[in-house]
Amino acid sequence: MNEIEAWAGLALPAAAVGGVVCSALASGYVRRIEADEPVDPETLWAAWFDLVKHPRASWRPTGQAVLCVVLLLVASLPFVLHPSVLAFARTVCCAVLLLLALIDARCGLLPDALTVPLLWAGLLLAWAGYGPGLHEAVSAAALGYLFLWALNAAFMVLRGRSGLGGGDMKLVAALGAWLGWAPLPAVLLAACVAGIAFSLVAAGRQALGHALAFGPFLSFAGAVGLSGMPVVQFLF
Repeated sequence: MNEIEAWAGLALPAAAVGGVVCSALASGYVRRIEADEPVDPETLWAAWFDLVKHPRASWRPTGQAVLCVVLLLVASLPFVLHPSVLAFARTVCCAVLLLLALIDARCGLLPDALTVPLLWAGLLLAWAGYGPGLHEAVSAAALGYLFLWALNAAFMVLRGRSGLGGGDMKLVAALGAWLGWAPLPAVLLAACVAGIAFSLVAAGRQALGHALAFGPFLSFAGAVGLSGMPVVQFLF
């Protein structure tokens, strides 16, 4: 058995289990939010403890669970092919992005309980010497957040309402910490194009006047960037 086969035997089953856990945890968290529980870390932890205590009751063989498994298996391939601390960390980051995408698609929220730790994890990895340098990670996180904040401020002046949520800004900051500043414009471009295309396909011109959860598209584009694939070329 060669090294790739050995890592595949460990990483791929773990990714499959991670996909099932992401699907079940997102569903449990959304159910609690829909029951008017507060959007805070305690609610997320409560959903996690429900999953740990009653794993069979929490998991259901749905299309969402199968999709999550497939996506995490794909995200784990860079680690399988080239095992490293950074590749492993990026696979875990993709799992968190998947969880954020599921939650935002269901209830329109990107909870701080996930985006803020993701940001700090990226900065700590950069401080430890993995991924972009610390100065680049900090500057990318700040510039990503400020860019979306300024864009939203301009939208509020023009339209009188907010166009982006604070969760989107924090997610872009987290992606900046993980990726650095160079890939960030491509990630934003890919997310915007994918979101517009999805809206037009799903609802036609009427979609342009309706709110759209941006988190799933940011998460997808960020995961593609973390997996080492050229984001813009991949989507186009």
